[in-house]
Amino acid sequence: MTAVTPLAPERWTDHLGRSWIVPTIRGRLKMKIPAHKALREFVIHRDGGRCRRCGATELLVADHIRSRRNGGSHHPDNLQCLCDSCNARKANREDRGRS
Repeated sequence: MTAVTPLAPERWTDHLGRSWIVPTIRGRLKMKIPAHKALREFVIHRDGGRCRRCGATELLVADHIRSRRNGGSHHPDNLQCLCDSCNARKANREDRGRS
């Protein structure tokens, strides 16, 4: 039997230079968890504080490009800034967003 070596947790660095472990828990990004709040703030900052679809600057969320249901992760590369309205229209469909 071969021993399995656990992988080191994947990390990301936010816009303030803080290093975080990519969240691995299931479910939504919860604002009560510091890493989740930092991730949401980072995604909105990275995307210029504007919805990637319509350019709105209010009611912004960090949305999964590839949904968790379809195997997407909470990694910043899989998140985009959308307004509530665009996010609701997207629903659970996979979306590559606009760069």
